[in-house]
Amino acid sequence: MTDVSHGVAPERLTELVRQAPLSFVGTVTRVGGTSLAAFPADARDERTTVVKVAEVLHAPKAFRQLAGSEVTVQLAPDGDLLVVGDTRAFFVRGLVYGEGLGLAEVARLPAEAVQGHVSLAATTADEMPFSSVQRAIRDQDIAAHAGTADAVVLATVAGLEDLGLPAHSEHDPLWWRAALDVAHVEAGPVGTGRIGVLYPSSEDMRWHRVPKPKAGQLGLWLLHATSGDIAEQAPYQLLHPDDYQPAQKLAVLREGR
Repeated sequence: MTDVSHGVAPERLTELVRQAPLSFVGTVTRVGGTSLAAFPADARDERTTVVKVAEVLHAPKAFRQLAGSEVTVQLAPDGDLLVVGDTRAFFVRGLVYGEGLGLAEVARLPAEAVQGHVSLAATTADEMPFSSVQRAIRDQDIAAHAGTADAVVLATVAGLEDLGLPAHSEHDPLWWRAALDVAHVEAGPVGTGRIGVLYPSSEDMRWHRVPKPKAGQLGLWLLHATSGDIAEQAPYQLLHPDDYQPAQKLAVLREGR
């Protein structure tokens, strides 16, 4: 791995944000040392660097307030060594958690390569400089998931019904049926009008993130064909957290083709 040149392609930046759960701009303050005692002694070498975080670019919620703190970064084994005073945009994953934070480098960019995102975030409502990149990734994932659906429709929930099917364990889906009034068919062998769609009402870990339709709810529904015994209850079902999207996401699906 070597530093990517200034003017990184959007596709490359998207790839890095996908690969690394955390990124930031920071300056090396120490080489060969660490900012936390829990960092394994046998892992410390010339690639162990202490970096002061200047700007968090994207991060899980728990790590969005790292600016101003020092973290230990174990540089990638095939990357260029850094010296005190070097400033880079680091893309990292967690390595050691303790009183401080130890991170493993996934990749790095020159700080100038991300400055446009930092400047833009300061003038928009975006929470972080890479919020727009994360939105683009999310839209790509929704479009990809839509490609696996048997039907995609714009519809309003007209009614909900508990099928009362027997439960054989605490992990059963506890199927309900939603009546959807379909106004527009984007994909699949569905006509406009009313169709039945099954969904798991269970809050069990396996099912709790699957959409639970609400009466009167308008949206984009990504439907999967039923099979087996439940097929007689309805032709389609909801199975994935992304199977419901706001109606505005229809434009995203069309752009993703």
